[in-house]
Amino acid sequence: MKYDAWEKLAHRYNDQWVQKYSLRPTRRDVKKIVLPLLEKNNNIKILDIGCGTGQLAKEISDEYPFVDYLGIDVTKNMISLAKKSNDGKKVRFINTSVDDFICDERFDIIICTHAFPYFPNKEKAMSKMYKLCKEGGKVIIVSSSTNNLKDLLANLIVKTRTGRAKYLSVKQMKHLLSCAGFTVKSVDVIRERAYMPTIALFYAEK
Repeated sequence: MKYDAWEKLAHRYNDQWVQKYSLRPTRRDVKKIVLPLLEKNNNIKILDIGCGTGQLAKEISDEYPFVDYLGIDVTKNMISLAKKSNDGKKVRFINTSVDDFICDERFDIIICTHAFPYFPNKEKAMSKMYKLCKEGGKVIIVSSSTNNLKDLLANLIVKTRTGRAKYLSVKQMKHLLSCAGFTVKSVDVIRERAYMPTIALFYAEK
């Protein structure tokens, strides 16, 4: 099965060491962008691609209970846990890949954290995000990035635990966003420890 590693990891995902130095800081920085937008407009629709166990969905909906939030993930066990942790909330989850995701809705904010390197066709995935994004909508992509030898070695270690992935450089990601039609507004680096690879947060607009 293609996603065996993630299916097995799902029940331990929230307790992984990367939560402290990668995933939790990522959620913190994504919320710094998203929460002020929700404060201005409570009719915002959010799509979370590669939502995992629904941690970001829970943290955002804890502050804005009526947010229109849809999370998708290719891993069945992740989606099952996401539904449990967000039970009773106005948050939806679908077990699907970004390639197979079919939706007539258009979203104000599209979020993709630490999933993009695992998409087999990155150009197709980025084009899909552009299509799903409303005019003037925002896209937030956070990804481990390979820009130097240290990044390369660190990301090789990550791949031994999670499976096949391609960690694009900041330059490559900016090019991909621009080619899809997005305007890159900012690129920030999340690095809680010196030994961590570059984790880049891309904030762009359609």
